[in-house]
Amino acid sequence: MKSRPGLKIFLSFLTLFLFTGKSVRAQITQDFLQQFIEIIAENQESGEEFDYTEIGEQLDDWRRSPIDINSPDAAVLVQWKVISENAYRALQDHITKNGPLLDILELQSIPGFDAEVIHILQVISKVAGRDVQTQSLPLGEMLLHGQNEIYIRAGRTLQESDGYLGPDPAYEGNPDKLYFRYRHRSSNTLSYGITAEKDAGEAFFKGSNPQGFDFYSYHLSLQQYKSWLPALMIGDFNANFGQGLIMHSGFGAGKSSFVTSVKRTGNPLRGYSSVEENNFLRGMAVTLKPATNFMVTLLASSHKRDGNFYTDTIYEPGEVEEIETGITSLQTSNLHRTDAEIADEDIITLTQAGMSVSYNKNKVHLAANALHSRLSDPLNRNPELYNQYYFNGDRLTNASLDYGFWFGGLHVFGETAMSDNGAISTLNGLLAGLDRHVTATVLFRSYARDYQALSPNAFGESSLANNETGIYTGLEITPSDRWKIQLYQDLWKHPWLRYNIDSPTFGTEYYGRVTYTIKRRLEVYLQYRTKQNQINDRPTGDNIAQVVDQNRTQIRLHVNNILTKGIQLRTRLEWNAYTLPDETQHGFMVYQDMVYSPISSPWTFSGRVTLFDTDGYDSRIYTYENDLIYYYAIPAFSDLGSRYYINVRYKGIRNLTAEIKFAQTRQLDATSIGSGNDEIPGNVRSEIRMQLIYRFDN
Repeated sequence: MKSRPGLKIFLSFLTLFLFTGKSVRAQITQDFLQQFIEIIAENQESGEEFDYTEIGEQLDDWRRSPIDINSPDAAVLVQWKVISENAYRALQDHITKNGPLLDILELQSIPGFDAEVIHILQVISKVAGRDVQTQSLPLGEMLLHGQNEIYIRAGRTLQESDGYLGPDPAYEGNPDKLYFRYRHRSSNTLSYGITAEKDAGEAFFKGSNPQGFDFYSYHLSLQQYKSWLPALMIGDFNANFGQGLIMHSGFGAGKSSFVTSVKRTGNPLRGYSSVEENNFLRGMAVTLKPATNFMVTLLASSHKRDGNFYTDTIYEPGEVEEIETGITSLQTSNLHRTDAEIADEDIITLTQAGMSVSYNKNKVHLAANALHSRLSDPLNRNPELYNQYYFNGDRLTNASLDYGFWFGGLHVFGETAMSDNGAISTLNGLLAGLDRHVTATVLFRSYARDYQALSPNAFGESSLANNETGIYTGLEITPSDRWKIQLYQDLWKHPWLRYNIDSPTFGTEYYGRVTYTIKRRLEVYLQYRTKQNQINDRPTGDNIAQVVDQNRTQIRLHVNNILTKGIQLRTRLEWNAYTLPDETQHGFMVYQDMVYSPISSPWTFSGRVTLFDTDGYDSRIYTYENDLIYYYAIPAFSDLGSRYYINVRYKGIRNLTAEIKFAQTRQLDATSIGSGNDEIPGNVRSEIRMQLIYRFDN
């Protein structure tokens, strides 16, 4: 690594940490949403921005209408990682034996509920009866009366990139990124609304978007309206079957510091109000409960998807004959700025029909699932060798069985699925509460190389549920209220070729995290992660690719220091290394956050200063940033530079929240930032975003 001021950076921030190390008063609540998203975001290194609106939306709903911790509805807390599967089972056993809880603080006597989890539950849950709560209000009253919210957001990069320059710019629209959302809700039962978004570079009320925004989403959702009608969805929605081998739209966590939370769980149907333009369903779905222990979910969906479209033709004298059309791949970038991107927009229709029949009683879960998918034009992938076993055609049917059983403190679960070519993929796990302080999990997966599915989201190195065999083990130890140790290892192999990898491969990953907490005052953790797998590599002057080992190692020290009820400091130091047989890169990053929320003041201020120093893009470092409500960003830092941002939020006007964020990145060794149409001349990139939120009841 070339000589740079990394050591000086480290020493200066270490001094700042030591100087501010004393905590005084405890803050009333922890920002669970930020912690949750950051943990999940560590495995989302596919771009600088992502959308987890439904996570923030769900937590906000619970804050306004707390969920009953005594009811079976509390199972949804497992889905969002608020509590573990073992903790939920211990809670159910406690209620069965002793009756419903009378106070949230009774959770202190139940394994799996530490002080911080209970503190979060005091905000988002309540103590009521044992029965499933259904809505007694007439549907018409819920449709007309309830809580409403309107979001208006605008932002842009201040420096224009190459895509906007010249007499005939590559991007059709301007650099503004626009967002609008209206949502009406009645308790946790009914929700309906509309969401609209335009990305930077997309046209607005002109060109390819005369209708205004590039993307519109709408939904109507009913949850637990009647005991026989657990869910009804009209418009856009998410559906989850089993462990994600045939379908799991929306959020699904993989490997993270939730080391034992690897089971997919939660409601089969959820309304959709996000802006990810491809990973959702559009149509109608219903969950019925014809008998006490049986549920039936039915869905029908049809919506347009982006894809690479092609037409094969024969040229005859004086005429052109079209002989075949199709698509080579389904696109997921969600961007429609250039002529090529616009040509791929909504080019194909995906129609799906699915059914799930489940039996749930006490400690037993059994379900049979089926999904049929049809494309309006056949998928015909490029004839590369690694594509040999991927799905081609216009129709695909999948079926699966999933299960879950409890035996004392042991929980076994899994799913086995088959595609209509006869290929089988299976995932099976064991979750064990070894004692009050130790939880362990083992997860085995065997995904056939020729298994095919269009909507999977399964645990593994790839979410496609094919061409992979592996075993994951996780261990969480809480020797005391202040200490927590989280460990996992994952071993896997790919029996067939993959994109940019010209042979079967294997991989290993090891993770460890030690956390020290003083209740609502101080949290310090040290994290280590190392991963080895294989990629194609072409040494200089060699035209033939070689499959070689690549290693990534990360070490992180993070301090969250709550000085007073209104002042919070967060400090992070991170080092990484990227190694190939003939190359090694190192990277270093440090940041300092400050959140200032004056008591009895409508103003909230937060900011960060980040310094980074890496040898290249392969040693880049990702980190989550605080942003506007329901907007999340994960910048990637490489080379030598700095970044700072400032967030200001104002709630001084009844029902109105106003926010603004300004951020600037400066790369010292660069003459430009970005590449292609996104390249910005110079070494500075500045961003600004503003948002207004208006909430009212009617």
